[in-house]
Amino acid sequence: MARLAIALLAAAANGALGYGFWQRHRRQLAVRRMNEARAWAQELQVEVSKLKRQVDASNHDSLTGVLTRDRWESEAAVLLTNGRAQAVLWIDLDRFKDVNSTFGHLAGNTALAEIGKRLRTRNDGSLAGRFGGDEFVVVLPRRPSDVQLHELAELLGEPITVTTPLDQTPKTVSLTASIGVAVWSSATPPDLPQLLDLSDLAMHQAKKAGNGMAMIRES
Repeated sequence: MARLAIALLAAAANGALGYGFWQRHRRQLAVRRMNEARAWAQELQVEVSKLKRQVDASNHDSLTGVLTRDRWESEAAVLLTNGRAQAVLWIDLDRFKDVNSTFGHLAGNTALAEIGKRLRTRNDGSLAGRFGGDEFVVVLPRRPSDVQLHELAELLGEPITVTTPLDQTPKTVSLTASIGVAVWSSATPPDLPQLLDLSDLAMHQAKKAGNGMAMIRES
């Protein structure tokens, strides 16, 4: 009887130990799977962030930070179609080649980057893009007033600090811009290509009239 009792106690103990082992194993497995899920989620977040940066980089000009031409045209067309935009500005910096020839292309790039920053940080509902070189475009919610155009010209003309490769002494560059404004006043839905043509034409008329001028044409 004593031996039987001992055997039963041993069996019970083994069963308890086995149950405890499996309970610990299940908890450890659950913790491991949770950690693996967290690690996977973190890796996924890293990949999503990387993809967002890549998409953002492909949509924005690497030097100035404003939208690329393709992206700007796409977004501007949507704004015009939805009635959230009415005017397009075509901005061409005056005598910008003189900056490159006098101070070098590095200084020129610094100036372009600063102009891009000034355009993209305006709090007026505008959307800026770069069409190449020293030409920028801006779509506006409504026709700009003379005061707004004057303020924009002053903003673009504020001194920019640059340096040259051979002489690191900071120098200031002041730029002016010829601005062509195209306003859609027709009762028909706005047409982006037509607005671009009109703003380009107005910009060239402004440039012929003198540096730092603005001209307005309506559809």
